[in-house]
Amino acid sequence: MNILLVCLAASLWHTEPKTIELDRGTNAFVRLPNVTAAGRGYVVVPVREGLLVPADAKRSFTHRFGTYEYEGCHMRMIGLVENGHAALVTWDDLYANAELRNSPEALATSLSAKWCRVQFLGKGDYVTIGQAYRRVAQEKGFLAKANPKLTGASNVKLWSTLSRRMNEESTKEESVAVNWTFDEAARVAEHLKNDLKINKALFMIGGWIHRGYDNQHPDILPAAPECGGDAALADCSRRVQQLGYTFCLHDNYQDMYRDAPSWNEDFLQKRRDGSIAKGGRWAGGRAYLTCAQKAFELARRPQNLPAVKKITDANAYFIDTTYAVGLQECFDPEHPLDRAGDMKWKQALSDYGRDVFGMFGSECGREWAIPHADFFEGLTGVSGNYYHDKGLVAKLGAAVVPLFEIVYRDCIAMYGKYGYSPEKAAEYVLHHIIIGRPLHYHSIPPHLYWKQSSGRQKQFDITPSVAEIASIEPRKFRIAYQWNVNDLPPADDWRILVHFTNEDGGTILFQGDYAPPLPWTKGTARHGPFIVTVPADRTGAFDVRIGFYHRAHHGRLWISGPQDEERRCLLGKLHVAPSGDIKFEPHPPITTKLLPADVFVRSDNGWADGLHSMDCFIKNTHEILSPLHELTAQTLPTRHEFLTPDRKVQRTVWGDVEAVVNMGAAPYQHGDILLPTFGFVIQSPKFVAFHAASFNGLRYDDPPLFTLRSLDNRPLSGSRRIRVFHGFGDKRVKLGDNVRTVPKEETITSD
Repeated sequence: MNILLVCLAASLWHTEPKTIELDRGTNAFVRLPNVTAAGRGYVVVPVREGLLVPADAKRSFTHRFGTYEYEGCHMRMIGLVENGHAALVTWDDLYANAELRNSPEALATSLSAKWCRVQFLGKGDYVTIGQAYRRVAQEKGFLAKANPKLTGASNVKLWSTLSRRMNEESTKEESVAVNWTFDEAARVAEHLKNDLKINKALFMIGGWIHRGYDNQHPDILPAAPECGGDAALADCSRRVQQLGYTFCLHDNYQDMYRDAPSWNEDFLQKRRDGSIAKGGRWAGGRAYLTCAQKAFELARRPQNLPAVKKITDANAYFIDTTYAVGLQECFDPEHPLDRAGDMKWKQALSDYGRDVFGMFGSECGREWAIPHADFFEGLTGVSGNYYHDKGLVAKLGAAVVPLFEIVYRDCIAMYGKYGYSPEKAAEYVLHHIIIGRPLHYHSIPPHLYWKQSSGRQKQFDITPSVAEIASIEPRKFRIAYQWNVNDLPPADDWRILVHFTNEDGGTILFQGDYAPPLPWTKGTARHGPFIVTVPADRTGAFDVRIGFYHRAHHGRLWISGPQDEERRCLLGKLHVAPSGDIKFEPHPPITTKLLPADVFVRSDNGWADGLHSMDCFIKNTHEILSPLHELTAQTLPTRHEFLTPDRKVQRTVWGDVEAVVNMGAAPYQHGDILLPTFGFVIQSPKFVAFHAASFNGLRYDDPPLFTLRSLDNRPLSGSRRIRVFHGFGDKRVKLGDNVRTVPKEETITSD
């Protein structure tokens, strides 16, 4: 293979706008101009919403972003800024890779691609880059008109009505649980509409298929008998749609399981050596990957999508993983595919799902899917974080920017994915305010949760640590744990999980779970020692994380000390040398002040006072984000900026709508508005929302959450009907020159 090495001169930064195009068909390795810390330089990468990676003389790293890969470049572009001048790099090659390499000297960017275009845009920033790429996207045919039915709609997902876990090869059932019957699912939707007054929702259910979530695909019918079967699912669909909600079913045509009645290796993707392609190990056991062409064939079978539509008349469909995984290749001689072919058949599957149900969505999202879909689930965040790779922002010293919004905001509805803890979600909520998108609620408690408890999860004063650790032999060690117990944990079927993970905790590499000795007593408890063997292929540093989990419902306890999203405490790092020697490094004590990340679960003195904590969170956040999206869904961001050097305070402008959020530990003064930690303000002529310590000349000792909305389409200053929603905190709000007391909700009228 001939490689053309192209080095673009740094002097091009300072020219007038200029375009350089490399000839098509040439295999090129392009070294783009460096950006530097001295030049306040950065690279912007289109991974999920967008990532701004600054040149930093104190940081060294190398990171690759593949085209359309999982957390790669989700648009075929990359941008650079140096000394206030911007450049846009675009390509067509589906096999292209961009690489960032940072050193004390500079942040270097290279691209391997058959063809690319570099546009030096003159003075500008990442907003300028996004605006320039939108013109490219229009040329490529990626722009589309967003489905208005989803404007302002929150995403409520009952993740798994039926959960069944099988062993590795789907030969033995390990557990089964009904989390919701189909009647209960409908009653959840009715509760949201009738009790919480959530008027717009994309209501989704997973685990409705015959054997439950991620089991026996592609054989999905009849619907799970444990949840009520076909008739109950049809009734659920009817009742949800009667509420005015979109009713959506979660399915999958990439994974096939050996115990599926339709198991046939002819449907599967083949590797170069002719072997079948393995997927992940999910609830149904080991999955195997279908070829995209055969997945389309499976979905069209009379017993699949056509039968589901006939039974349920659902008005939306979600086919999992279609957009999430990188584009694939299949080497089966009967149905070979390159990446372009894989994209073609996935687009065909999307079009078919939309034709049958009227609305279609899938996981994560890519620009090539926009004309074929109505919503993406995963581009705005993952598990309450910005990225699945939780360490990505820290590793690169980066910041999240709304690049995808600048290019495609008016083209597609977008949400996050996976569950998260509302008690730790304040920054995640502010992230959705700054991008103007409704939230996804994927951690709905099972059954009729609001009737069973308050949902206010008690934090147990229980602190774990490592009491002893010692090597026994290479790759084998003895470990004991100490628990300082001031609150007794529940006397129920709780076990202790011990996960040895990668640095960000997202991947469990091996485990050391155990059943604690009972009963618990207050004071100091020592558990162990236990013998743990490190797998032969594991060396390096591993985080040691510990917590409580319930064997029946898989819940987690909230215990003392900082915990991750899975309610695990970080005890320290285990270092495993290639020789098998073991060394443990305890985690240093946390001395920084913990921020009130549960602020949006508050309801004191407000609308949801006395309701379940999940209902408090849903109501508070929907009242902010649904109207914001309605106002801005068809308006591209004209400005996004960081207002403080630590990038904790951000501002976005869409036309005449402005949002400012404070993710920092210190209060921030924005004009005459004082924003506390996790405070925000949204201002527009017809809608205002704030969590602030001062607003409109009124100071608050207990910063409240308020929204103000004109109901007669006039500006608030002249509106005769203003709806005031009060979420929590001080009940006073100043409208014009008048101070009102609004405990929950009030429509203020005037002649």
